[in-house]
Amino acid sequence: MPKEKIITGIDIGSQKISTAIATVHENKVSIIGVSGAVPSKGIKRGCVVDIDSAVESISVSLERAERMAGVSVTGAFVTVNGSHIQTENSHGVVAVNPQIEEISREDVIRVTEAAQAVTLPSSRRIIHVIPRDFIVDSQEGIKDPVGMAGVRLEVETNIIHGSSTAIKNLIKCIDQVGVEVKELIFTGLASSEAVLTDTERELGTVLVDIGGGTTSLMAFMEGSPVHSSVLGIGAKHITSDLAIGLRTRLDDAEKIKLKLGTLVSDDQQKVTTVKDEMFNVSEFGLDTDEVPVKFLNEIINARSKEIFNMVALELSKADLLGKLPAGAVLTGGGSQTLGVSNVAKSILKTPVRIGTPSGVTGLLDEIQSPAFSATVGSILYGVNMSRSSSILYSGKSQGNIGKNIFGLFDKIKSFLP
Repeated sequence: MPKEKIITGIDIGSQKISTAIATVHENKVSIIGVSGAVPSKGIKRGCVVDIDSAVESISVSLERAERMAGVSVTGAFVTVNGSHIQTENSHGVVAVNPQIEEISREDVIRVTEAAQAVTLPSSRRIIHVIPRDFIVDSQEGIKDPVGMAGVRLEVETNIIHGSSTAIKNLIKCIDQVGVEVKELIFTGLASSEAVLTDTERELGTVLVDIGGGTTSLMAFMEGSPVHSSVLGIGAKHITSDLAIGLRTRLDDAEKIKLKLGTLVSDDQQKVTTVKDEMFNVSEFGLDTDEVPVKFLNEIINARSKEIFNMVALELSKADLLGKLPAGAVLTGGGSQTLGVSNVAKSILKTPVRIGTPSGVTGLLDEIQSPAFSATVGSILYGVNMSRSSSILYSGKSQGNIGKNIFGLFDKIKSFLP
């Protein structure tokens, strides 16, 4: 019988750090250890600002998961985030050997390397190089060109890159807890692994992961990523607004926000009904025992509108606004905030749903929340990479960007480093 594989994912956020450990056996991914949400220290807007504090938080998260799973972690897939993350689409082209006139695995590797040869400052580091589409002698829409006849091979790729300094500091923190970084994964891509369906990717959708200090978005069309971005605003800003409006501590404002979020579903009628009610805040030591939900909702909506206006602007810059039929999928802890999906619908003018992680079994009660989408996604990303041996070219792997692309990876894995 094949031996079980152990895969670990660590989500490094501005507000929380979470670790999940899973076993992989016969295509079944089972979570055996989770850390829950460990308060994030030394991380601001996705970037390390205090290495010692960050190492302490990561260590606590890792130890909790290891204790629950009963295993020792030596390597992990780690999420990377922050406003330094940028994306661009790149085109590569190579000539096929005229004596053979048949596309080989080496040709696929060469054309992807050609697409990767973009001009980036020395301060930037490539995180992902994702093949989107291949073109053989002007014939577009090819997912797997190996074995096809042709003399000219082209590829469209999506390249995600970030600040070398920010990435080095993050890797240093993981190294200091005695864990090897097997792969860095952009948070938006990790979350998409756990919450998006193949249909949504194919039709066109945008994933919006609302974290504590940042909001990550990743747009997909025809099964592949086409645009990514990180906004320097998140759910912590909503909490701060509530603390000012209620004249209370940030910790209490966060508890009020979370409690308020549990009162309603995505149903607009229910949200409207709750707005007319009074909200009991007697346990938080405010000057009053009750606050109108309408007042709290106005505070939350003001910041939510700012977030989604920025999302709309980002999509508009990429010429994607109104061109994603599958709509928007919201995830991350901030997606559980009161009325956020309704704000997204009104501003983006598109269908909206809240995405919760799926694709795994085991300790589901611990991670069945949008707040853990990136954590679960990092596990699934690692599983997919392990199955396809898809560490491409400069050591970049691709994750679950479509079954056709994975089929291609399986075919070329014997040529991979």
